[in-house]
Amino acid sequence: MDGEQEARWLAAQGVAVGADLVAAALRQLEFLAAVDRRRWLYEGPLLERAIHRYKTCWLPLLAKHTQAAVVDGPLVVPLDCEWIWHCHRLNPVQYLKDCKRLYGRILDNSNVESSIRAESKHQSEKVWAEQYPKEPFELENTSSSDNSIYANAGAAEDISYDLVAAVKRQSSFFYQVDTPTMHDQRFLEEALARYKGFLYLIKTNQENKMKLFRVPTYDVDVMWHSHQLHPATYCHDMLKLIGRVLEHDDTDDDRSEGKKLDTGFSGTTEQFENAFGARYWKAGAMYRGNLPSPVTSNPQMFSGEVNGEFSVGKAESQITILETTVIELFLQIVDIKNLPPAIPKENVYIWFTKNQPDMFISDGGRLDISTKTGKSIGASIQCEPTGELILTVLVDRTSSKKPKKIGKVSISLQEFTWSDSKLSFERWFELKPHDGHASSTPVSVRVAASSTVPVRAQQVLSMIRTEPFSLKSILSPNSVKDQKMSCWTRFVYDCNTELIRLQIRDQKAKNGMVVARELVGVTKSSKKPFKLAEFVDNKWSLSSSNLCITNDMKPSKDGSILELKCDNKMIKLYQGKRLEFQRKCCNNHAEEDASAITAVKFSAEHPYGKAVALLDSKSELIMVKEDWFLLPWIVLSFLSQDINVKDGEKLILIGGAMAQKDAISEPDTAAMATSAETVAAPANCGTCGTACGSNMAGDKVVAAARCKAARCKAVAAGGGGQTESAGCGSGCGGGCGGGCGGGVAKVVEATKAGGGGVGGGHGKSGGCGSGCGGGCGGGGCGAMVVESSKDDVHAKSAGCGSGCGGGCGGGCGGGMVMESSKAGHVKSSGCGSGCGGGCGGGCGGGVAMESSTVGHAKSGGCGSGCGGGCGGMAAKSGGCGGGCGGGGCGGGCGAMLNAST
Repeated sequence: MDGEQEARWLAAQGVAVGADLVAAALRQLEFLAAVDRRRWLYEGPLLERAIHRYKTCWLPLLAKHTQAAVVDGPLVVPLDCEWIWHCHRLNPVQYLKDCKRLYGRILDNSNVESSIRAESKHQSEKVWAEQYPKEPFELENTSSSDNSIYANAGAAEDISYDLVAAVKRQSSFFYQVDTPTMHDQRFLEEALARYKGFLYLIKTNQENKMKLFRVPTYDVDVMWHSHQLHPATYCHDMLKLIGRVLEHDDTDDDRSEGKKLDTGFSGTTEQFENAFGARYWKAGAMYRGNLPSPVTSNPQMFSGEVNGEFSVGKAESQITILETTVIELFLQIVDIKNLPPAIPKENVYIWFTKNQPDMFISDGGRLDISTKTGKSIGASIQCEPTGELILTVLVDRTSSKKPKKIGKVSISLQEFTWSDSKLSFERWFELKPHDGHASSTPVSVRVAASSTVPVRAQQVLSMIRTEPFSLKSILSPNSVKDQKMSCWTRFVYDCNTELIRLQIRDQKAKNGMVVARELVGVTKSSKKPFKLAEFVDNKWSLSSSNLCITNDMKPSKDGSILELKCDNKMIKLYQGKRLEFQRKCCNNHAEEDASAITAVKFSAEHPYGKAVALLDSKSELIMVKEDWFLLPWIVLSFLSQDINVKDGEKLILIGGAMAQKDAISEPDTAAMATSAETVAAPANCGTCGTACGSNMAGDKVVAAARCKAARCKAVAAGGGGQTESAGCGSGCGGGCGGGCGGGVAKVVEATKAGGGGVGGGHGKSGGCGSGCGGGCGGGGCGAMVVESSKDDVHAKSAGCGSGCGGGCGGGCGGGMVMESSKAGHVKSSGCGSGCGGGCGGGCGGGVAMESSTVGHAKSGGCGSGCGGGCGGMAAKSGGCGGGCGGGGCGGGCGAMLNAST
């Protein structure tokens, strides 16, 4: 702020408010939550009954109480009447007119207590029963909708204000403000200061005879509502400030560009920032999008308010949950100063990133300078509140040259986690020069940042099937050896962070007959498998928790496909992405969303349901919002994907892939954290141009490029195995707009050469992976060496993979030597690239297989595909394959050397 702006801000803080609005805001949020648990008050016959009770019962009783107290202490208002009273007071001009016309004075809320906060309602219930003997004090969803009992009671029936429409407008407000940040004391205190600034602008506009439509942010609106809920105080304060009762216009909800709300908000932003030198946009205070569609209109009623979580059993104690916090950060570069004269300001921009890995930020992004663009623009991002945010100032030069770096500045994100943090700042930062030479007047940037309070991030895991690889499985799929090999499904957080792996096995009697089936899990710490579920009474029963499956695949009235009960809770499964996971970008994803299953928790706190987990069966991603449900959801997700149907078993979960059952062997727990598979990630939206791939769970970011090159580690199992210069991964775009580029070099069952128990295997300069766009946009799988029995096996400069577009636009370029009994070499093997949807990629590589003496593959084939190509398996400059087109293998397959002797 400059001097004038600071003076205006101080003047704004002097605006008189005759109520404690911070405390009132917290009470309001608590009340709105109670109403939201009773959504029969939002519409329908019980809303009509509540309005009737408000007009004919509550207002006359309140009028008596304001003249002479009818109870000792505060009068308790029934919840349904308080809700209608709440909506009536939010039109302060109309409320004042109705009160004065009917009762000659304003009916205030002083000496009135909400039913949700009252310690005792006995006296109020007694007075109510005396006044209205046939009318219950509380209106519940089982109450009659008959309004005829007191049809002519009191002049309050003459209220002309459309209370049904008022309720409809206010019924979505709670969704916008129901966040942890909105309950934070620091945030609300800052909201009060901003509300006073908002009123100051209205006052100055009136003094200057400017008729402008001012639009509040939601933190300001919460304070405004809290003020209006004290009608006598609000009228007094407004008359003193502007000489009239300030109207609260909530009738316009069209947010389209150029409409009244849009232009009003833009004008308010500009005036607020010019007047006070502070940002109007604020993290946690902005529009959250449309209210998600409900899963049911009938609440699940529970006997008590107990909402404790499930007890942790033996199975849950075996897993180590990744605890990550997340904040929403709004970042804006306001201005820059002291640029050298030779650098045009219009060519300068800022690139932001972090100095350490972040599960939400991968490559960062660009920010323009507000004073350059003339607009108040910034970026709203989600990130972990750890490490430092790095802002690098760049200058665009000619199109043929890279941008020039001027300098950078580091900002600690931990500032937002401090107990005394105001959750926002705006200040100048001096750049650290790129060349190390500071000028007499260092370049500085003015940065405005605001944050929500840190909250636990949802758990996001990928299912990866670890099917054992063997050449015989390619040539002889029915090999007895392969049928006995183990197949586990891993649940991983990142490329190499495994939580648990699962497998279905048979319990057999001594005669070899299968007597039961069970699902077992194993973790790195557990060493041995432990039972998670068993097939009993023709259905799967979860032994890992006290959840009980209560029905088969018969859809219920509300469309749920499965129901699980426990204590005072219920979990229902619904097809598609529901509630908090519902997409907000556009309506063009019905087919994609059909592959998802949402788990919705019903409890006393959430009788209409709260989404707690999601399974996307197409990408095999699971997301869990509450830790207690993590292991049960892993089990359910695994069963829905991999359940087998045998001997009349009923498939009780949807999306099941009927896979052939594998024989069982004990897992290799020592190698659990050494695999380097790519974690699948959601695709970008090519329909609406929005990053809704990264928004697949309904949040702004679910997991942005979780598979990072820094974490994709090439691994050689055993003694002499080495990997050097393993691959790169990069991405342009949303979703997982990034390749899990990693050269992967594996040496398996190599028994002699190279010293030690496992022979030497080398993978150098392993593959590159990059992606532009959605899906798994690219991945290069570098050199791979498998089952060598003698001498060294080498793979150098193995393939590149890249992808542009949706689906799996990627190449698997790699040199591969398999089951060679002596030396095998692969050099400069193939490139794979793909552009387009589906599996737009080439599999290019030189391959030498089952060579008993020496097998060489040099300069092995290139594969590229627009829609898929399999570009050649070759020996000695073997063929190139490329394909452009639709299904099948739209490409050529080069020469293949196999079984050379």
